Amino acid sequence: MRKLDPIGLVKGRGRVYWRIIRALTTFFPMMRDWQRGDYRPLPKRAVVLMSVALLYIVSPLDLIPDFLLGWGWIDDIVIGGWLLAKLDEELDDYRRWRQARDGTGTPG
Repeated sequence: MRKLDPIGLVKGRGRVYWRIIRALTTFFPMMRDWQRGDYRPLPKRAVVLMSVALLYIVSPLDLIPDFLLGWGWIDDIVIGGWLLAKLDEELDDYRRWRQARDGTGTPG
């Protein structure tokens, strides 16, 4: 039986964590630019992914009930994280638009 290696697990998922953070730090400025009318059209799939991720994380209906301390949050983290990593892919057009607007060298 293999021992659980938490450090290795975190290191192996570093790219996923980076994508989640990048999605969160891009989504809200995109929504602000959309609200001001600067960025069009609204990427509906991105909004749906963010909404579903937030609803799943805060919803009491989970695969593993939250009252099972510790274990109940695992599905929130895994499924919410997966949805946010998918959200990151949907924000590429906005990053390119922002790069062109700002005249910066690299997106994101």
